[in-house]
Order: sequence, then structure tokens, then C-alpha cells
Amino acid sequence: MTKLILSVFLALPPLPAAAGVVGCLYDAGGQVEVRKAGTQDWKLARKGLELAEGDAVRTGVNAWGELLFKDGTFVKLDASSETSADELKAGAQERAFSFSFLRGKALWMAAKVRGAVTSRFSVRTPAAVCAVRGTDFSMAVSTSGETSVGLFDGKVALSGPAGEKELLAGGEANASAGQIAVQARLSRLMQAERRRYARVKGRVEALRKRLAQREAFIDDYISRQDKALLELEKRRDERLKKR
Repeated sequence: MTKLILSVFLALPPLPAAAGVVGCLYDAGGQVEVRKAGTQDWKLARKGLELAEGDAVRTGVNAWGELLFKDGTFVKLDASSETSADELKAGAQERAFSFSFLRGKALWMAAKVRGAVTSRFSVRTPAAVCAVRGTDFSMAVSTSGETSVGLFDGKVALSGPAGEKELLAGGEANASAGQIAVQARLSRLMQAERRRYARVKGRVEALRKRLAQREAFIDDYISRQDKALLELEKRRDERLKKR
């Protein structure tokens, strides 16, 4: 089975050699679970959980999760979705993010950046191969691996056994069993996704401004969430002692 690979090639401003924390689970609703790198067990996740290379995130029925990264990349996972961060590297010369998206639906908003640092951003699914020269798109992957991509900005080059096809902003691609079909307009599903994208875009831009103004924004957010959790556990222990 071939794989669908969405690759964003961007230029980045210089990053510190030691990037430290790269991203986190910024917000969530319902049952969201994480499988940390090198482990087999899924555990309940919470807001502010740091995400590292090799971590996987999945959402339950009627659940959702938002991933935020220091470069401003934002991913909104819908219910019954699963993704893993195969590569998360941000250094002085290169940014390399690679994800596997196994099932479900998600809105991907890779940050638009400036500078001369090389950037690679890819998302893999079980259906075909494509290269994205843009930033904002929605992706839906069925249980059988069939993949739909609605592109809202930029260009996508999709390749498979039959050759390569280009997807432009406002168009949609569907990949299944090595076959890729491209149409110049969005389906009803992706039209709805574009409306959702329009609603989310302003909030994401505001988050990116805060990230640009304060390098430690995500670190501080994680710290606040950790502190809130410790205080909650402390109050719970105190109530148990009084019984």
C-alpha cells in the first residue's frame, strides 16, 4: 500500500540550536489519549501536555484535541482521529516536522514564516504521495485508508503509480488504492471544512502573535497547566484526609 505524504517546504527565521519544548496539547474536550514515544500504553491526556518526537495522540467519540507548536503550527483533531509525530526537530538551520495521520479528520495549519532556514513539513496517510507547497488544508482518512484533502492555501503535487497531479487552493484531491483524482472545487464536506477554517483562522493568528511576542509562551502555558494539576491533586488529597 502506498502512502499519502503532504509536505510543506517553508523558510523559517533562525531558531535556537536547542529548541527545548516543541509543542503541546493546547486544548481538548472529551476523551483524548496519548501514547508517549517508546511505550505501548495509551493514557488519558490533559491540556498542557508536552508533545515530543514519537508521541501519538488519539481522540475518542465526540472528543477533540488541539495541538500547538512553537513555530505557530496548529492542528485541530476531530473525534475518532489518530496522529503521531514521527519527527519534531527545530534547529538553527532546519525545521523538520513529520506526522502520520492514520484515521479521522483534522484541520492542519502549518505556520507561514520568513527567513532562510530550510523547512520540511509532512503528513502521511495510507493512500498515495503528495507534496504540499502551501499551509492550510483539511484531511479526512476513512477506516480503509481512503484520503480526501481540501486545500485552502497554496499548491499540492500529488503523485502515485499513474504519475503526478497538481492541486490548487480551492480544490480537492481524493486518493484510494494508488489512484488519485483531483477536482477544482470542494465537495460539501470540504466546503464545510473551509468555513470552519475561516472561523478558526483568526484565533490561530492571535496565538501566533503571542508566540512571536514571547518565546516562552508554550513553556509558560505547560507550567501553568502543571501547577493547576498539582493544586487540584493537593485539594483532593486534603478532602480525602478529612474523611
